[in-house]
Amino acid sequence: MDDVTYGWLPEQYYRSKESKSDDKIIRPILEFSWCLYNDTYNHKLKGKHELTEGQIKDIARLILFLHSDQEYNWNYVDMTNPIIRFSFNDLLKSIITFGQYYRNIKMSREQQFELMKKEGDFEYWPFKTKADYERQLKNQPFLLEK
Repeated sequence: MDDVTYGWLPEQYYRSKESKSDDKIIRPILEFSWCLYNDTYNHKLKGKHELTEGQIKDIARLILFLHSDQEYNWNYVDMTNPIIRFSFNDLLKSIITFGQYYRNIKMSREQQFELMKKEGDFEYWPFKTKADYERQLKNQPFLLEK
C-alpha cells in the first residue's frame, strides 16, 4: 500500500500532495475499493460479505485497466459522502441551515456524477469506451498460452 498511497489511508489519500500529481486512476480506484474492506475486523468474502457478480466484474475490469497502457481520461468526481470531508465550518453551515447546505453539496456531486457518466461508455469505466475495453480484452495479460 505504501507504493500506491505513500502510506495514506484510502479515505485520506486526497490530502496528500501525491494525489495531485500521481496517475489519475489511483484516487478513483482507491475510492471505489474503499467499500471492499473493513478495518475494524478481518473477514473473508463469504456470507454477508460475499461479492456480487457485478462487483466481481467491476473489480476484474479495474485490474484489466491497470494492466493496460491506456490513460485514464474521465473527469474526477468525488462521490464520497460530503460529511466525511466536512470542516468544522461546513458542519456549522449544515446545522444552521437545518441540513440544506449538506443536501446542496450532495446534490451538486450527484449532478457532476451524472455529467461525468455522459462523457463516455460508463458501463465500461474506467475504460472510456466499449472499443477501448474490447481492445484490451484482446491484449489481456492473463490466461494466455505460451
